[in-house]
Amino acid sequence: MKSPPDVLTSTGPGGLFSTGYLHDEPALVAVDDDETPRFALTSRKHGVEIGTSESSETVRPGSNYRMVGVVTDRRLIVLVGDDDGDRRFTVPHVDIDQVAGDHSLGHGQITVRRCGGTEWRVHCGKQGIVDLTAYLSHASQAWVRVENILDEVRRMLVTATEQRDQGDHEQALETVLEAEDRLDTAGETATEFGPPGDANALEGRVTTVRERHIVTLTEVRRSRARRAVDAGEQHWRGNEFVAAYDAYEAARAEYEEIFSLPTEDVPDLADIRGERDRLDTVIEDLEQSPLRTAAAADNEAVAAEDPAVAAEHWAEALEAYREVLELDWGADERRFAGDPKRVRERLGTVAENLVTARRTVATDAMEAGDWYADASQPDAALAEYKTAQAAFETALVDARDCYPDATDHLEAELNAVKQRRSRAKARLDDEPVDVDGRFDETGTTPDPDITTADDRSSSPTDTTDRSDIEDGSTDPKIDPTGHSGS
Repeated sequence: MKSPPDVLTSTGPGGLFSTGYLHDEPALVAVDDDETPRFALTSRKHGVEIGTSESSETVRPGSNYRMVGVVTDRRLIVLVGDDDGDRRFTVPHVDIDQVAGDHSLGHGQITVRRCGGTEWRVHCGKQGIVDLTAYLSHASQAWVRVENILDEVRRMLVTATEQRDQGDHEQALETVLEAEDRLDTAGETATEFGPPGDANALEGRVTTVRERHIVTLTEVRRSRARRAVDAGEQHWRGNEFVAAYDAYEAARAEYEEIFSLPTEDVPDLADIRGERDRLDTVIEDLEQSPLRTAAAADNEAVAAEDPAVAAEHWAEALEAYREVLELDWGADERRFAGDPKRVRERLGTVAENLVTARRTVATDAMEAGDWYADASQPDAALAEYKTAQAAFETALVDARDCYPDATDHLEAELNAVKQRRSRAKARLDDEPVDVDGRFDETGTTPDPDITTADDRSSSPTDTTDRSDIEDGSTDPKIDPTGHSGS
């Protein structure tokens, strides 16, 4: 209805040769802003009959007034003019069960049966009654179908919220996405109902529920994002860097899904953006964390004065650098900080330092055993040799794992301390003692690549260029990320 006819816009009684309109207000005033008039119908004498199988009421217009009907895209409105004031009757399309049109009388008549059984007979002109009947029939079917779907969607949204509150985040998302599919179906029906390119009241009903759906979907995805962040933090605390990264990426994906929704309908959008921005900062820190952990252990090892303490830190650094190399192994794109070439170079130095520190602990104990043996204290010597043997065995394990060039020399020293231990035990048990060959010219010659007992310091001297492993800066600290702490 492009331009409303006078019957919808005029009021007042008629004169001698004309019938008026309504008494109070034009019929168009009864039409809400969210609905559009599609048909206008009028009757000068008959008005509307409303009844059931048991009783009925006939409402006719007063003298010089009319019955004016307006069919919108949401309902049928009937207004009956009278000097005492207009009467209004309304039938929503969703309440219509059956529609019939009759133009065999001297005038036309539309019969509408409501779902509750009430029957309305609205008198009107004959012209256009077929189109009007078809429209009402189509409108009632579309509205019933859409409203049934929307009722189902509302129930599903309540269910999704309950599932989220109970911690069943996977099922909550599945439910709310299924509701979205049902909404799309309702939207298609609503769009087909209206004229091409024009909005209609039925689409407005779908839009209202869709706004609620977006709120629920936002809440579910935000809850899932927060749960993923919590999981990422737990993995990070356990140095499970890849699992932490995957969890954080899952959280970021949830936030991105929220931002893909119509922003005007997303609640607390600014707060959600703040959460996502903080997550981005956390991910950046995580990307640096494995290298920082390795560098921190590296720095502590270099600073340690006790070779045993240094060895423990070298071992930690070794494992941490290895993990840095393994994190992105085979990945198409690097996620974690650390230039592989520089890390491998530092890893080799750390391996040497670890074995050297382990050997220093062993030779310290072996020399202490020698001192006690020379001082005729076999029980103390035995204890030191036992400590030295365990230390050499540990050093040998490390050497086989990460510094094989040192294994031959360490095996020779391990055999030597075993012989010392055997002689000390024999002296303690008053048994015959083999000749002590510690000072024979045929004794083992120290490997020049291993720091000797006479040349050792409490912690191995690390002469490796410990420039920034990540970007080649010349910061004297080992921390390759430019950050302090781990």
